Amino acid sequence: MDYRPLPRLPTDFQQPPSAAEIAALAARLLGPDIAIAEAREIGGGAFNNTFLLTADAALARRWVLRISPPHAHPLIFHVEHHLLRRENALTPWLAGVAPLVPRVVGTDFTSEICPRDVVLSEFIEGENWDAVMPTLTDVENDALWRELAALLQRIHATPAPHFGWTNPATPHACWSAFILGNICGLLADCQRLGLPDAEARAWFAEAERGASALDEITAPRVLHGDPWPKNVLIRRDTDGGAPRIVALLDHERGGFGDPLSEWVFNGYDFPPVFWEAYGRRPIDSSANIRAHIYRGTIAIQCILESTRYADVDIETPRRQLVSSTEALRSLIGSPYN
Repeated sequence: MDYRPLPRLPTDFQQPPSAAEIAALAARLLGPDIAIAEAREIGGGAFNNTFLLTADAALARRWVLRISPPHAHPLIFHVEHHLLRRENALTPWLAGVAPLVPRVVGTDFTSEICPRDVVLSEFIEGENWDAVMPTLTDVENDALWRELAALLQRIHATPAPHFGWTNPATPHACWSAFILGNICGLLADCQRLGLPDAEARAWFAEAERGASALDEITAPRVLHGDPWPKNVLIRRDTDGGAPRIVALLDHERGGFGDPLSEWVFNGYDFPPVFWEAYGRRPIDSSANIRAHIYRGTIAIQCILESTRYADVDIETPRRQLVSSTEALRSLIGSPYN
C-alpha cells in the first residue's frame, strides 16, 4: 500500500494513524480480499484525519476513511467527545437529504486496532464548493446558496426526540440545560488549559439570565452542525450545465435543538440570497438574546482553538464576548436594577 500522510510536525494536533493501522482498519471494514493500493490523506479538516483509500486497479473503487484523534488527547474539548459516534447515530435523522449523505460502509469504535474512532464511507465524486466558489459565476453561486437553503429547510423541519446530541450523549429535557451545560464545560476547558477567561465568565453570567429565552424553543429539530460551503461537494453535468450539490458532508457536530443555533448562522456570513430562500431570521428580543448566547459560545471555542493552532487570534473573540455581554445586559436588563 502506498501510504501518503500529509506532512505534520510532531506537535501538531492532528496526527495520522500509521500505515499498518490503516491497512488493518481497511481489512477489518472492507474484508481481507480487497487490496488497498493507496491511502492518501486529504487536507481541509481541523479535527479528524481523513484518508482517501483507493483499491487496486482490478477493483478501481474508492472510500473515505475518517479517524478521530486519540480518545485521551488533552486538546479534545467538552463539546467534541465521540464526534464520529454522534455523527453515526445522527445519520438516520438526515433521511430528508439521504441521497447527499455519504453511505457508511463500516465503523470501528472498539479501539482494538488504535485508540481512536473510525468511520469508512463511500467516496462521492465532486468538487469542494468553497474551493471552487471564486471560479463560479454569481448566478451559479446564487443557485447553490438557494439549493443549500432548501436542503437545510428539509433537515431543520425534521422533529427530534429530545434536546442535545445523539448517542452516546445524555438527552436534555430543555434547550437551556443543554446550551448552558455546554458553556460550563467549555469554561472548564479554558480553566484547565490556562486560557484567559475573564470576558467569558462575565458574559456567561449574562447568558445564564437568558435561560428563559432559550427555553422558548420547545420543539427540538434536527441540526446538521456544520453546513457551510467547505462541507459541500458540487458537480457539473457532463454537458456543462449549472453546478449542483451532490454531497453534504461532516455532520458530526449536529444534534437536536434550535435550527438557528447552527454555528454557521452565527459565525459565518451567509449571503442575502440564502436567507431569501431559507426564510428571514426572527428579530424579536428573545431571538436576539439566543443569538448572542450562540455567538458567545462560538467565541469561547475560538479561544480554545488557540491551544491547537498558534496563528489563532484570541483578541477578536475576547472583544466579541465583551460586546455580547453588553448586548445581553441591554436586552435582558441590568441585574442591579
